[in-house]
Amino acid sequence: MRGGVMFDEMLHLLYPRVCAGCHSLLVSGAKGICPECIATFDAFSDADAAGCAIQERFGHSCPTGNYPERAWSLYRFHKNDRLQRVIHAMKYEGVHRLGEVFGVLLAEMIAGSGADNRFGCIVPVPLHRLKVVERTYNQSEIIARSAATILRKDVRPDLVIRKKYTRPQAGLSPQERQSNVKDAFAPSGNIVPENILLVDDVLTTGATAAAVMHALESAGAVNISLATVALAA
Repeated sequence: MRGGVMFDEMLHLLYPRVCAGCHSLLVSGAKGICPECIATFDAFSDADAAGCAIQERFGHSCPTGNYPERAWSLYRFHKNDRLQRVIHAMKYEGVHRLGEVFGVLLAEMIAGSGADNRFGCIVPVPLHRLKVVERTYNQSEIIARSAATILRKDVRPDLVIRKKYTRPQAGLSPQERQSNVKDAFAPSGNIVPENILLVDDVLTTGATAAAVMHALESAGAVNISLATVALAA
């Protein structure tokens, strides 16, 4: 497995104009993903459908937890499809420019739903500092900063910190996911706006997002909405 990841990392380093989903050469104007791969992504029909799916996920996985005020997602995430390969490349193979592509698409969805003026700022889900050292970047922050250029909002990664190094959420049960991120996040002590847009890459059970929301609400946030690239199917 690691050998395949290393090959992909070298491929993207030596040939940055290849698609992260299928490794075909990109045509002029394509940014990291070819049109053929994008056409295979399981996209939500509209913002309302995406929001309802995320709220339903919170209802099943976090019945006593916090729900986002509003929510958006671009795609449904399936194992072993091209979107999974693209997101893996964004998170683990150094292809951070993909976060910029997804950030623009999310911002367009949010603006199209008429909610772009509700937020005081945008907050990316934080990584632990050791993971930032390992990856050299936080993919959620790249998505957030790209979205912010269109939504014209400040990005505030300084409002909440990840104080506990947690094991990866992948492969854990919903109960294990909640336990894994319990008390993992804390407010930084900076003044927190009442209205916040929280940004993450993939939502599975909502445990991580709910834990971040709890930390922000304990610092004074009142209305927290959520935008994520993909919702696990």
